[in-house]
Amino acid sequence: MSPKSELRAHIRSARRALPATVRAGADRALAAAAADLVRRAGARTVSAYVPLDLEPGGPDLVPALTAVAERLLLPVLLDDNDLDWAVYDDTFAPGRFGLREPAGPRLGPDAIGSAELVLLPGLAVAEDGTRLGQGGGSYDRVLHRVQAPAIVLLYPGELVRKIPAEPHDQRVCGALLGYDTAHVHWTKGCPIPHHWHSEYQSANDGG
Repeated sequence: MSPKSELRAHIRSARRALPATVRAGADRALAAAAADLVRRAGARTVSAYVPLDLEPGGPDLVPALTAVAERLLLPVLLDDNDLDWAVYDDTFAPGRFGLREPAGPRLGPDAIGSAELVLLPGLAVAEDGTRLGQGGGSYDRVLHRVQAPAIVLLYPGELVRKIPAEPHDQRVCGALLGYDTAHVHWTKGCPIPHHWHSEYQSANDGG
């Protein structure tokens, strides 16, 4: 088993072991912190995801973001595992592999470039911004098109010192971590845009 596969297996096991009440509390904290991040960043168009079982954010994430973002882009899985996007209009349609996807018109894979903040899933993030995904490669392609800060929602213990990087891996700006409360940990993955609030720039400068 490769080091990446070992790390994936470890994190998946740890997530399965979390008591339901602990996970629910963490998801509520992450959803609230994500909404607060949208407000503080002044982001009008936000892209996010519909959390699966064991993915941080839980059922509260999409409603929390809908309440603060003018446009919320959610993913549609394509046949080649790339991601299309649609504006969430409070309705879902069934997608591939049992996924819930936005029912609105598809905007194309490049629509992610209009997002002013990108919130995405993952299993771990390293201090240098390397992200560990599920292994399907969807978000590696997405991150090539992203023009805004990309932040991964995680449970505590999933921010790690190092992740083995491959040429196709794209770095992210930070991780939103939490159990009862949540906070952003900025990585070395990208600079924070100048129009973001000064407290976020200071946090990034501080490592």
